[in-house]
Amino acid sequence: MKNKKIVIAVSCLVAIFIIGSGLFIYRTITSVSEMFRLNGQLQAEGYFMGEFEFKMLGCAYFLDKGKYITAFTKLNELHRQLKTREGLIRVPDFADKNEEMDFYLSLQNPKTGAFMDETYPSFYYFEPTLNIVEHLELLAEETGRPLRLKYPLRFLDEINNPERLKNILDDLSTVGWIGSKLPKTNYIMASFYHNYDLLERNKLYSFSPEWKATLLQWFYLNQDSKTGFWGPRLRNSGEMLHGGDLGPTYKIAGLFVDEKGNNLHQEFPLRYKDEMLKTTLEKISEPMPEDASLAELHDWELTRTQGIKLLTNYLWNGIFLENKNAARTFMENIVKNKYEACYLEEQGAFSYYPGAKDATLDGTGSAMSLLDVVGALSQEQQRLLWGTPEQNITDLGSHEVKEFKESDLAALKSFPNLNSLRYYLSDPDYNDFTKGVVCIDYPQETWVIDVMELLPRVRQWVNTTPQSMGNWVSKQAIIQKAESVQINSIPVNGKALPVNLFLNEVLRNNNEFVVVGFDVLQVPICKIKFIKCPN
Repeated sequence: MKNKKIVIAVSCLVAIFIIGSGLFIYRTITSVSEMFRLNGQLQAEGYFMGEFEFKMLGCAYFLDKGKYITAFTKLNELHRQLKTREGLIRVPDFADKNEEMDFYLSLQNPKTGAFMDETYPSFYYFEPTLNIVEHLELLAEETGRPLRLKYPLRFLDEINNPERLKNILDDLSTVGWIGSKLPKTNYIMASFYHNYDLLERNKLYSFSPEWKATLLQWFYLNQDSKTGFWGPRLRNSGEMLHGGDLGPTYKIAGLFVDEKGNNLHQEFPLRYKDEMLKTTLEKISEPMPEDASLAELHDWELTRTQGIKLLTNYLWNGIFLENKNAARTFMENIVKNKYEACYLEEQGAFSYYPGAKDATLDGTGSAMSLLDVVGALSQEQQRLLWGTPEQNITDLGSHEVKEFKESDLAALKSFPNLNSLRYYLSDPDYNDFTKGVVCIDYPQETWVIDVMELLPRVRQWVNTTPQSMGNWVSKQAIIQKAESVQINSIPVNGKALPVNLFLNEVLRNNNEFVVVGFDVLQVPICKIKFIKCPN
């Protein structure tokens, strides 16, 4: 009887433990989406969140390796910290760029030299450290100060060995059943090593020639011949998960070719380009997952732009017209979706997650990167992708009018794929359509605002936001991008300007004006000229 009671008591304790563990795990799993939401919210509030994404990846690594207690404990600790703000660093208001530089230098860990929590595996230190160094590099350029860290990058000594590097890459390149079900695998950490030259050009660390050769050779041998992609393989079967990973493939391809698709290393040319092109077009066209969690949205948003960069930077020269047209349709749709889901008109900038209330550096930086890569911010990129203005513009002729009426634009406004109109006093400079604009108009309701309206608003937001560094985008990087195209605030019809009165005044004073129509990718597609009739 006594033994029976002991058995019952032990069984009850085991049951309580199992139920308690199950509830603990369930609460942890269901908290992941909230953690990504809090990440965006805390960025908007001005907290330093540069480690967040890498801590999440570290927890995924522990899970996949069967270290469940470590993984769930760290996830719960991180969740509690995000909710309470305890231990988080709020970025102060800086008096100047020198003060900002001192602040970010102070975040370095004296023991490891990394800009990352030392309780995670050392191969998670690389990318968050690069992100801070990149921000410091921009600040150093602006201040004229030399970029010198407080402590040596000691954590890199652990990997600056060809055999150790190979072991790390082998480890990060395989996943088990759990890892295969997560939105992002740890293969992304392997791909980050492509950017080691950032440290070398700033004279912060030097990698041995043998290390660099090992890195190239490992990726060269591990490219999938069927898809042309890189990505994790299932630990049991060796099969590549989902045919490869879009984000890492974009990063790794840059080790082998320049931005015109030319091979960088004679002994290690980029292989399987046809297969890579086919896979890229398939993957970037995949719709957003239904009922996606914020973790899945986070990855999907990021990899769309990376996929477009992979296509346009490395594969565009060999693409057929049919595929270019398909890619253009995809780019137009993703730009529309970005504006509709993430552009906050009252703030003049973008959130990262759809439906978020505040714009963030990551959201605005990713939107600017998308617009840049599709050619909306760069005349050079636009010509490379879509051809010259002479090839794209349909000239609707010159028309004499005594008095301008909105109905005079009927032929222009009915033009296919038209998104916005820019008004000029005379024929615009075909090398720079941002010069000489006197007014902007939209022929119909659209989510996508003209870059002539967008860039001044982004510049105003980024110069006044208290945010300084996102998960991977810095304030300084957005300022640099926004100021690369010098655009002053332009009147917009219906917002600050009755266009008919304004343009008739232009006619009286200037005798003519020109209207150019642009599509959502900011490609000029049509134009018309109005000339005042002689009395």
